[in-house]
Amino acid sequence: MVTGQQIVPPRSTVTLRGVPESVAVARRRARELLGEGHPASEDVILLVSEVVTNSVVHSGSADGGRVAMTLAVEAGTVTVEVCDAGSADSAPRVRFAPDEEGGRGMFLVDLLAARWGVRQDGSCGPRTVWFQIAF
Repeated sequence: MVTGQQIVPPRSTVTLRGVPESVAVARRRARELLGEGHPASEDVILLVSEVVTNSVVHSGSADGGRVAMTLAVEAGTVTVEVCDAGSADSAPRVRFAPDEEGGRGMFLVDLLAARWGVRQDGSCGPRTVWFQIAF
């Protein structure tokens, strides 16, 4: 797919360490893959930041474990999958907590994504959070 001057590969995966610094790496990689002027870029980068943050803070991938982010571009849709080690203590859920400093990540995913979900199928890790942004 071509956006502006950038040819976007149909599917790309990056493996990250489960540390907070990886959130910036994931944002940068999504920005590079989509290229300048892609119509879904802002929403994708925001939601990548939220979902990868959840993985490196709330899953068993925290403290240096493995988080895999896959970005796929199809006609009119960008799909992002973030795979991590999962957690017995928490699951991704939509919370509306306007007075709290955190806890808005999945709320934003629910608000901006055309579709989203959670899989526990083991295809790239025990838990995969995915979302699609239409453009």
